[in-house]
Amino acid sequence: MNTRMKRLICIPGALLAGLLLAAVIIEHAFDINSYKPRIETALSDATGMEAHINGPMKLALFPRAGASVEKISLQRKGRDVATLRKAEVAVRLLPLLRKEVLIQWVGLTGPEIFITKDRKGRFNFEGPGEKAAAGESPLPVFEVGKISVKDGHLLYQDEKSGEKVEANGCDLTIKDLSASGKRLMDTLSLSGTVSCREVKAKGFRVTDTKVALKAGGGTIQASPLKMKISGGEVKGALKGNMLNKSPEYSADLSIAGFRMEEAPGQAKNIRGAMDLKAHLTAQGRNSDELSKTARGEVSLRGQDLVLLNIDIDRVLEKYEKSQSINIVDVGAFVLAGPLSTVVTKGYDLGGLYKASVGGETTIQRLVSDWKIAKGIARAEDVAFTTKKNRMALKGSLDLAHERFEDVTVAVLNAKGCAVFSQKITGAFRNPRMDKPGMLKSLLNPFISLAEKPIDLLSGGSCEVFYKGSLPHPAK
Repeated sequence: MNTRMKRLICIPGALLAGLLLAAVIIEHAFDINSYKPRIETALSDATGMEAHINGPMKLALFPRAGASVEKISLQRKGRDVATLRKAEVAVRLLPLLRKEVLIQWVGLTGPEIFITKDRKGRFNFEGPGEKAAAGESPLPVFEVGKISVKDGHLLYQDEKSGEKVEANGCDLTIKDLSASGKRLMDTLSLSGTVSCREVKAKGFRVTDTKVALKAGGGTIQASPLKMKISGGEVKGALKGNMLNKSPEYSADLSIAGFRMEEAPGQAKNIRGAMDLKAHLTAQGRNSDELSKTARGEVSLRGQDLVLLNIDIDRVLEKYEKSQSINIVDVGAFVLAGPLSTVVTKGYDLGGLYKASVGGETTIQRLVSDWKIAKGIARAEDVAFTTKKNRMALKGSLDLAHERFEDVTVAVLNAKGCAVFSQKITGAFRNPRMDKPGMLKSLLNPFISLAEKPIDLLSGGSCEVFYKGSLPHPAK
């Protein structure tokens, strides 16, 4: 090899070595911490909050260009809105020579976010008089190769309703994030995963959450979705279509082995495992619009459940004599079904517990199938059986306006006819109950109804009240 060729080969190596040496010198000679006040001011201006950097800042050009910052906090009126143990950013080195900044990787460690909504509906991250501008300028084009979040914590509190949501031990990985334009969701594109060790809300505790995320073309998906709640395994998928002015959402979920004793408000009342399936869609920009457009199916199934402190069979035997207990109260468990948190707001079962005089009930089988359209849930097959009795429900629930629509709960004979029945209407919080009725063909002026046990009231012709899947208890 001649001397000229050797020199040509050595030139690129020498240039690379020179660049690396320059990078090392700049990295050690440049004190980025001296710019800390300016960076804090820039963060404050960008977020509208008080930004503080309480830890060291570092600049690196090798092995990849970037910077790291430790102990960051964003505050409003001296109270933390967000804190961060460490933030790291890596950019592509060669585009810097063309005065272009292309973010290769962003890493956030230990972020803690504290969101509060006050009694006036304002969030703690909003400034005084802050409103969204009507003519907001389009978002600049931005791209990030990868975002990594480790050990995140989120706390949300609504001071008016008392609602509280807390998530702990959350990790997030986002790849190929890009967006531009005035409407973020129109151009948002990403793929990734999110997991949380624990999420607590409204008495529920969700663990081991794992979700795959994908966004593009105006849609965002969480599929597959897996988690554990009240001892049950949750699987499903969520999807949102944001292209229209009124977003559309869909959910397909199933819960296997949901333990009722671990559900909020149920620990003292019922024990046993149940299975839940739901397919729901809705459209709207707020909860009111979503409830009015909800449609789909919800199904709850269970067997060998134990209802504590209430012996339903004994209560029904007493009802034959006194008729002093509401049939709706006796059937409150089947009435609630998968919609229990919605329809039991106005219930006071104190009288039912008193009439039961202790004991317990084994719910041999329970089925609670509902079909939802335009925010109205209609009972398709809603019933349960005990050792001696079978009860069923017919009617609809107006979820949007929180009202009962001609709901009737009945005690059945072997033919599926209503021996006793009672209708409930009105608001969930203040329902109106008609006086309990009984099967007229069974009345006899010479024979007291109490002299015939309910399971024998099967003679004569009657109008069938229940044609569902649960058979009468075997004798």
